[in-house]
Parts: sequence; C-alpha cells; structure tokens
Amino acid sequence: MKILHISALPLWSMDGRGGMPSLLETVRGHAKAGHEIEMILPEYDLFSNELEPIDSTNNPGIKIHIVKCPWLYPIKSFRKKIIKKHGNEIPYILRWIINLSIFKLFTISLVLKGFKIKKNFSPELIYSHNQYSSMAGFLLAKFWKIPNVTRLYGTFLADLMKKPFVSLRYPTAAAGYFVPSNLLICANDGTRGDEVAGKFKINPKKFRFWQNGIKLPEKSVNIDKEVFIEKYGKNLKKDSIWIVSCSRLSSWKRIDRMLYALKYCVQKNTDCQLVIAGEGPEKKYLEKLAKEIGVSDYVVWLGSVAHDEIWSLMNIADIFMITNDVTNRCNPLYEAAWAGLPVVSVKDPSTKDLLTDGKNAFVSKKDNHEEMGKKLLKLCSDKDLRSKFGREQKKLSSQFKTWEERMKDECRELEKIVSPGKN
Repeated sequence: MKILHISALPLWSMDGRGGMPSLLETVRGHAKAGHEIEMILPEYDLFSNELEPIDSTNNPGIKIHIVKCPWLYPIKSFRKKIIKKHGNEIPYILRWIINLSIFKLFTISLVLKGFKIKKNFSPELIYSHNQYSSMAGFLLAKFWKIPNVTRLYGTFLADLMKKPFVSLRYPTAAAGYFVPSNLLICANDGTRGDEVAGKFKINPKKFRFWQNGIKLPEKSVNIDKEVFIEKYGKNLKKDSIWIVSCSRLSSWKRIDRMLYALKYCVQKNTDCQLVIAGEGPEKKYLEKLAKEIGVSDYVVWLGSVAHDEIWSLMNIADIFMITNDVTNRCNPLYEAAWAGLPVVSVKDPSTKDLLTDGKNAFVSKKDNHEEMGKKLLKLCSDKDLRSKFGREQKKLSSQFKTWEERMKDECRELEKIVSPGKN
C-alpha cells in the first residue's frame, strides 16, 4: 500500500525526548509493515516562535517532502510581538485569529505540495497527523478519490465541552473531529479524546481510541551506573539515589514541582540526585530556580538523550518522577513500568488505573510540595519499599503493547479501509 503522510508536527525526536516519538513510531510502523511511505512536513515548527529549520533527515524507509510555508514568518513575527506585549498569555481573539490563519494557510500549502508529489507518487491512502493537517488530507483524498485517516495526539477540549459554542470558539481543535475521514484515531493519553468524540457524535465505527505502544530498546540493556557515569559524567554520583525525569522541558511538564520535592529531601540530608533527560524552552528558568532554592548541586541536566540510553538510565535509576499539569499518561510512564521503577507523581484522573498510591507509586496533590517531598523522601530512604513498588510496576507493564504490536493492529485497520473486499 502507498501511504502519503501529511503532518503539522515535526519528526524532531529521532531518538531523544525533543518532540513526538509517537508520530515517528507511527510512520516507522507503517514502513516496517511493508507499505511505501512518503511524507510532507513543514520546514519550520508551526507552533514555536523560532525560525530554525526542523531536522527531518535520517528517516530510513521514509521519503520526506518539505513544504516551505513562506507565510509563516510574518505570523511568527506578529505572535512574537503579541507575546512581548502581553506576556505568555496571548489574548483569546488574537490567538483565535492566529490559529485559524495557520490552519487555512497550511491547508493550502499542503494541498499544493500534494499535487506536486502526485506526479511521481500515487498514494492509495492519505494519513493526516494532527488537526492542522486534517482538512488538507480530506481535500486531497476527495480530489484523488482515495480514503483518508486522521490521527489526533490528544486534545484540550474535554473540560470545555459543557460550555457553549466550543467548535466555534476552538475551530482548529474541533476540526480534527469534524473534518470527514474514513477513520479517526485518537491517542488515549489521558486527555479524554473519547469523551470529546462522544459529545461531537463521531460514528463509533470510524473511531479508534488507542494507547501508544512501548518502544523497546533495539539492543538488550546491560549497563551499570559506572558505565553510564563514564559516558555522561556531569556530576553523576554512583552511590546517590537517582531520581529520573524524561521529558521535554516545557512549562506544562512542571519540572519545578520535582525541584521543590528534591529540596525537601536535600534539607533532610538525603543523598539523592534528580537526573533530568530532555531539552526545551524552560531549561534556563529551571536552572535558575534550582539555584534559587538551593538544589542546583543535586540536579544533573543530561540534555537530549537517545532512546536506548533512556532505557539504560531507567534500568539503573532508583525512582521515576512525572508531574505534568495536563496529563501524565504518556510513554515515559509506560517505560518506567517496563523498567520496574517506582513512581512519584501527582493526583491525575488520567493515571488512576496506572498509579495506585502506596502500591506502585506515591501520588500527591499537584502543588503540595511538602507532601510530595515527604513521599519522595520515604522512597529514597527505603530500598525494600522501592523494590516492592518495582515488582508491582512489572506486573502493570504486562498489559501494555509494544509499538510493533500496536502498529500491527493499526495496519490491519488501514488495509481494511483501502481494500475492504479483501477483509
């Protein structure tokens, strides 16, 4: 099968934690299943204020086409000015105009690029990633009389559905649900996309609500702390308790909560280190905060780390922390379970079936730093308790699918759409 993927999201995260590993695993999964893949990506990240080109190289089995989007520069410049004037919170009406403008202009750019590609590549299916690509996928599919699929990576609409005119107030977010498709796939990432689909009356036969798979290491993990320290150095201490965090350093990831919990442990003279794997726009702020609260000597910033190295870190660390604002149901949490790492996190409905306080994790109120600090201290101080939680994590991980298994399920669905008579 020939599949044309179109995406508003970049393939940043070839191996590290910089972007969307689930996007990359989806495309790779289709290629590994024997399908011929070509993909359209924007030259720049549509959603940041930077104009550094995205690195989309080194994608074996995937032919990449870059769409230039010359209209993006004035929009980013305008957005920068608004942010400078109003702070990080862009006024609603301006945000509405900016987002809708990007949606429309990106749709036009994708459609024009698609017609150029069609001269040398005749797709049998259009696969749109993210709502900003959904309309282009639908239009190209209509023009070429082939099926289209939309894949959504979570949503923020669930808590807004009781309010009036949601689709009018958030048209780009709603577009992912309303733009017609032969199949709508929504990630079960804790943002309750199934509830949104139900409120929008999406046909259940054309809707799939799937949890991401687990990307296992390409080679067996056989490493100890000494080897990891030799490679990464950076003040890592062999005999300290390693508390690991793996995420992009964005504001909603709330790494600051970890720093305050660490502060409590440090004040109790606990020999521990917070080992942070990831890069992002919040790094300077977090480094400054760590210094201000007196824990900078206990934080190790690894930067972007290759995925197999993340597995190595998971297997030699002692505790995993995740304290996101929006949802904590994500791949690093699944991987921590596979590695048998006890977890310290925040109370979050999205993880209530994954994290049980006192069984495989300690969970605290989101901004009760003392409560989180006390629970982190308890885990740091009790090796037997960490082992007990770790065994429960291993039991939990048995219910997760690998990315290979997850993508086999998806490819079967795609094949039914393209060749319904053969199934």
